[in-house]
Amino acid sequence: MSDGQGTQSVIGGELLSTSVKKLLLDRIMHGYYQPGERIIELQVSKELGTSQSPVREALRDLAAIGIVTIHSRRGARVRLPTSKELADISLVRSEIDALAASLASPRLDEGVLGQLRQAYAEMERHQAHGNHVAMTQADARFHRLIASTSANQAIQHVFDQLEPFARTFITLTLPTADIKSIIGDHKLILEALERRDASLAAKRAREHQLKVSALFPDHYEPGGLATEDADGAG
Repeated sequence: MSDGQGTQSVIGGELLSTSVKKLLLDRIMHGYYQPGERIIELQVSKELGTSQSPVREALRDLAAIGIVTIHSRRGARVRLPTSKELADISLVRSEIDALAASLASPRLDEGVLGQLRQAYAEMERHQAHGNHVAMTQADARFHRLIASTSANQAIQHVFDQLEPFARTFITLTLPTADIKSIIGDHKLILEALERRDASLAAKRAREHQLKVSALFPDHYEPGGLATEDADGAG
């Protein structure tokens, strides 16, 4: 994975910093980096055999979507937002997803519907086995397919900004929540899309995200913020 002189090399068609960003995000969701824990640029770059430049860029990207915080003297740390912040994200997603479903409905072909069915089946399977990371990845794929099929670049842009943030912290919330009905929402959305009922698909997509929003006050504990604040006091 070495980039030689610290320039942005390309691996498999994507920038090295993008590959590093995906790796760090995956580690955060799996608990490799705990809330409040530092992510040390030099340590990561040595581990990956690259310069610090793509690691620094990856951390900046993660900071831009709220996954980490970066302080000039203390470097990067994994953060946890407040439950209200997460609920607010889902509230915005409720309208974005509703609009995406409405616009996508008449544009769906059997190929996309097949991918949506597969994503839903994977959600059910991973939920049954308690694999919350894989389940949220399938969930993200389901909603991204709808957003991309909407053919609206603004929707896709907002979705891409909000989805990694929400998915990361939803993953940390799921073990304490009963999510069977939330998984079942995807079947209802899919059925509306199969019927090409734009209004019903939008309604069900909106209701789904509002239900997700309601999870956070009861099942989310932003313990990582206490660690950050304690460090800041020093």
